[in-house]
Amino acid sequence: MIRALYSSASAMVAQQQNLDIISNNIANINTVAYKKTRPAFQDALYSAMDARRAAEPVNLQIGNGVRLAATQRHFGQGRLQQTDRPLDFAIDGEGFFVLLRPDGTLCYTRDGSFQISAEQVGGRVVSRLVTPQGEYVLDINGQPMEVYNGREVSVESFNIVTFANPDGLEAIGHNRFVETEASGPAIYSYQATVRQGFLEQSNVDLAEEMAQLILAQRAYQLSSRVLQSADEMERLANNLRE
Repeated sequence: MIRALYSSASAMVAQQQNLDIISNNIANINTVAYKKTRPAFQDALYSAMDARRAAEPVNLQIGNGVRLAATQRHFGQGRLQQTDRPLDFAIDGEGFFVLLRPDGTLCYTRDGSFQISAEQVGGRVVSRLVTPQGEYVLDINGQPMEVYNGREVSVESFNIVTFANPDGLEAIGHNRFVETEASGPAIYSYQATVRQGFLEQSNVDLAEEMAQLILAQRAYQLSSRVLQSADEMERLANNLRE
C-alpha cells in the first residue's frame, strides 16, 4: 500500500511541474519571439513482485510512479506582426540572430527588437545595432552591424544561423539561447529571410494552453484521490483487530 502512496505523490509532483510550465507559457504569450515548452514524462523504476528462475516467464513487476524527464521547446514560427519601426526585424523561416555578449561569448535569439548605440571608433562616430541589453548584433563577417544614415540597415548583412538540433539549445533568459553539445555548432543559413519593420510574436496558442491546463488539473485531482484512498486503506489495515 505504501507504494501506492509514493506513486500518487510522484504524479502530483509531476503535474505540479506541468502546471508550472503551462503557466510560464501563458505568462509569455505577449513576449516577442517566445517559444513555448512542453514537459516530457517517463515512468519510474519498476519493482519485482515475484522473483522467478531464468527459464520461467518474466518476473511480475509494478511501477513506482512518474517523473519529469525533460522540457521540450517548440521552435515553430510565431505570427509576424508589422510594426513599421525601422529597427524591428523578424526572421521569416528557421534561424537565429547572432549576438556578441559583453563577456565575449556568443548567444542567439529570434527577438529582433534592436536599438542603436553611437560609439567612438578610430576618431569617428559609428552607429551600431545592439539589443536593449547592450549586446552587439553581428553581421555575416562576425562584426558588429553598423547603421548608416540614421536608421538604414542592410537586411542581407545579418548573420543568421541554424542548428542541427535546435531543441538542444540552452535557454539563458531574455529570449537568448547558447549552443550545447546536444544542439551542435551554429550553421550559417543561406535561405533565411529577414523582414524589416516586423516582429515575430510568441508561438503560444492560448486555447491550447487552457486545454493543457484543464488536463493537468484533472490529473492532479485524480492523483490526490488515489493518495487519499491509499491512505484510508492503510488506516483500516492498521486498525484491524484479531
